[in-house]
Amino acid sequence: MKPISRSYLKKAIADKKVLIDTNIIIYLTDSVQPYEDLSRILFELIEQGEIQAVFSIVSIAEVMQGPLRHGYKPNAMQVRDYLFNFPNALSQEITFDVLSKVGSDDRVDWSKLRTSDALIIASGLLNEVDIFISNDQHFQKAIPSEMTLAFDK
Repeated sequence: MKPISRSYLKKAIADKKVLIDTNIIIYLTDSVQPYEDLSRILFELIEQGEIQAVFSIVSIAEVMQGPLRHGYKPNAMQVRDYLFNFPNALSQEITFDVLSKVGSDDRVDWSKLRTSDALIIASGLLNEVDIFISNDQHFQKAIPSEMTLAFDK
């Protein structure tokens, strides 16, 4: 698959509130090609206040697991702190309100989701995001295309 263009990304998310899935964060933190550039642009737009973002605490924990698996606890803590303190972004904890969103939105095919993905999506729904940004096939199969943005064409 070929990545979307920078201009397409900017146009698709202009003035939106977005949920950033785990894989999009990992593209930036681990310099994953060919998506690192798109992730960097996305985070710059968030930092500049051009868009608002939501991170699920589940995604933050998943991103931390990479460094932890390799014995890099300080790196995991830096990533956690970076995301928790990122400007114009909310880190959504798993609360009863998040759980109440699981299964409640008929636009989502909940049966196609892993538990972690369901919690991430519910975090976005609770915060009324406009777009879910993810390259995860589970997301793309479970959420209507007008609600998702993938870095692949």
